[in-house]
Amino acid sequence: MAEFRGLGFDPVPGRPDAVAEAARHYAAAAARLGEVPSPGEIPEWAGRSAQALADRAGRAAAGLAAVPEALRAAAAILDDWAGTLVAHHRRAEELDRRAIAARQAVTTAQDDVEQAETEAQFSPATRSNLTAARTRLIARHDDLDRVLAEARELERAHTTEAARIADRLRALGDGTPLPSAPDFRGVATHLETFSAVGRELGITVAKTPVVPVTPPPGAVSAFAAALGGR
Repeated sequence: MAEFRGLGFDPVPGRPDAVAEAARHYAAAAARLGEVPSPGEIPEWAGRSAQALADRAGRAAAGLAAVPEALRAAAAILDDWAGTLVAHHRRAEELDRRAIAARQAVTTAQDDVEQAETEAQFSPATRSNLTAARTRLIARHDDLDRVLAEARELERAHTTEAARIADRLRALGDGTPLPSAPDFRGVATHLETFSAVGRELGITVAKTPVVPVTPPPGAVSAFAAALGGR
């Protein structure tokens, strides 16, 4: 994680490389899910039980059909966020360099004031030098305050954009999780290191616009394998 010693705070939390990796992970998961074959009829098996299994498998397939599209959309959104993070980090690094220089200038101006105060004690004729030194110190503090104000503005812009990205991710689902969805705890834990909005992806991929069903074991395994890359 980047350290901004000059600013004294991180105005742009989030790791661009980790977010980009998350986008690649979900794009790859979408591709793998797209390769999962649809359930077909079982040869030499007919009757009510066969029809019930076929209906259930069909509903499970319909529930999973929307997931690849959601994953691709999430990957695109995260790609967008990764690019924003790169731009924001560059701006923050520039401001941090300016803040370091401004703090050094404040220290130098403070030293000048102390020296001028000492000289004025022994030579009243140098009183004007002390006044000028204090004026310079005030100006250097103003310079630092301006840089920090720009960093706070960047922080506000970063927070606003992060909220917008989170809303876009949240909008991919309909708010209703699958009662028997695969285990997303590993995915969610992995995403927490990426940025605050990464947590929303764990919610998004657990949603489906169709009536919740309990997929047969084969469908669950294929879905979990595609998400986890196993």
